[in-house]
Amino acid sequence: MSNASTVAPNILPAWLTDAAKRLRGITGFVTVHPNGGDPRTHAFSRYEHVTRVTSLALSLSEDRGLSRDETLLLSWLHDINRWPFAHNAERGNFEHADHIERFIADRLPGPTVEQAVGVARKEVSRLDRTGRAVLLADIATGFFEDTLFTITGLNLSPSELPSDALELLRLPVGDFSFLEELEHLYTLLNLDKDVPRYTRDFNSLVFRSTRKFLVDHGFLDTDPLENARFWEIQSALRADYMEQKIFPLNNEKVCHGGALRQALVNVVVSRLGVEADTFLTRWTEADVVSYVLREGLASEETVAALAPTLDYVERFEPERRFM
Repeated sequence: MSNASTVAPNILPAWLTDAAKRLRGITGFVTVHPNGGDPRTHAFSRYEHVTRVTSLALSLSEDRGLSRDETLLLSWLHDINRWPFAHNAERGNFEHADHIERFIADRLPGPTVEQAVGVARKEVSRLDRTGRAVLLADIATGFFEDTLFTITGLNLSPSELPSDALELLRLPVGDFSFLEELEHLYTLLNLDKDVPRYTRDFNSLVFRSTRKFLVDHGFLDTDPLENARFWEIQSALRADYMEQKIFPLNNEKVCHGGALRQALVNVVVSRLGVEADTFLTRWTEADVVSYVLREGLASEETVAALAPTLDYVERFEPERRFM
């Protein structure tokens, strides 16, 4: 199956289509705040993450003879209730996996709700074959989009990333043609600022890389969620690689996560009180910024200072840059 570089949620229920559109204004890898700021941030939105997960999940569902409609539905449900600023806002305040059942209650059949909750919580034992395909797609896609965003979006040289992690991912960073593709993506986003073309080509690379990873490790024709080796790889990539090498650069140096929580999120949660979940699962990051400024909870100077610093590596650690 070829990569569906854009998977439009045009056959979903109307309420879910509307909720999916909100994800264009929600953090995926980099915050998209403030509205009207650096257009490159929109390449990193939660919407595009779900598009990539959906593309891979549909490919897996075709391989396994699963329901396309149910795969599409579960893929778009798995992140549908994220707060603005996602992890940087939710930490200590909100767990979307525990909230998703309330968010979709009475809108979908009980078995679909059960599977959506299982995917969000990563509870393999409660998932049917379609739910497992979607969960696998979500986990595997995350490995590759974060790594490839760090290189082509944040301009960190592959040589700054652990070679054992890149080998586990089967990313051929020593291959000239692969490096050319990374350079092409960097140019599209950071020099041409052509977000649509970057997104299309980036999504294609993530899809191809993820499929190759699954094939090379023997995970495509089996159920890797029942394979201890898969979870060993997942744990190593998460704890020893992403949390040590990627998240500190992305969450703090680029996205100013700690300052963002203190200056924006905490004051909004405090002001909204028990209604925080209701509003923040409907608002975008631009809505939060507008609310903060309208209510006088932060100054325009403070808000502007929290915009992501996409050029952090080039400005502050140029010896580590890719291009």
